[in-house]
Amino acid sequence: MGKVFDFTHLQETLYPEWVEQFRSGPGIGDFSYAIDGPTSLYGTTDVLFCRAIMNDLQLTDQEKDDWAGCINQFQKRDTGWYKKRYTYTHSKQHTTAYAVAALHLIDRKPAHEFPWIAKLLSGKKQMERWIERIPWSIIWPGSHIVSGIPAILAMLDKGSQEFYDWYFDWLDREADPKSGYWCRGWIHKLGVIKTPTKHEMGGAFHMYYVYEFLNRSWRYPEKIIDHTLRLQLPTGLWDKDVTYCIDLDGIYCLTRSNRIAGGYREKEIYQACVDYLAAAEKILNDRDYFFEHYTNTHILPGALAAIAECQKFYPELVKTPTPWIQTLDRACFI
Repeated sequence: MGKVFDFTHLQETLYPEWVEQFRSGPGIGDFSYAIDGPTSLYGTTDVLFCRAIMNDLQLTDQEKDDWAGCINQFQKRDTGWYKKRYTYTHSKQHTTAYAVAALHLIDRKPAHEFPWIAKLLSGKKQMERWIERIPWSIIWPGSHIVSGIPAILAMLDKGSQEFYDWYFDWLDREADPKSGYWCRGWIHKLGVIKTPTKHEMGGAFHMYYVYEFLNRSWRYPEKIIDHTLRLQLPTGLWDKDVTYCIDLDGIYCLTRSNRIAGGYREKEIYQACVDYLAAAEKILNDRDYFFEHYTNTHILPGALAAIAECQKFYPELVKTPTPWIQTLDRACFI
């Protein structure tokens, strides 16, 4: 038997204490993004995601309604977009897709319609104008738009076959044959970025889970595996200091591309998961380090989802009180 990475202490002891720092009211969904702040869209949805991933979201219908009400108070009636309290969090497309995904996890929907959907779906000219205006040079945040819009359509069953066919054909055509990522910004065309970085990987991940949710396969999975393995640091992480969403991006790129590629570099992918889990176990089970570095609600869901992804493909590696859930298999955004 090899090493088993145990997150029981995190789930049963540290997480309950940690999350109470963000409680902002008596309601089931009353949580703030920052400690001692007001109830916020990211606070309430981040906590919902954390509980869903840790398989701790057994709610009554009334509790679901109450939590949905907490989320939907942030939706704008005229546009459907969700608003945020903290300016340094994500774009309106990310905020909205994240809210829709959280609602999807509890079988609830937004309170208001999205009037911009009809315009987007009116023809290929509108679709192409939308996707070409996305900031491809800053693809990590830009990818929230590339994935967020079709994710909203998919979860609300509002998309058309014409849109999805065009969308995936466009992504397939624009994918970089050398890496499998999308390297089409001016910084790539001018050679400012010669070799893909974690930013290109983090951006590409957001498109891959839309492919997965809609049962499509992406191109160049072997190249994706090659570059994603190259980008993993000796620490086991894809960035420094803490585990967060970039590690989900890396793990997901490896596990899902490996399935498409039919086992390509399987042993190295397994070892990449082992190395990641070793780092995550050390970071997340150390109370002082955990409380010092995880000072807002949004850092943790991606880390938990990365662990859940490892457990999904290599269950023998991960010990949790109950099997965790990869929410991306149930809701098309994170």
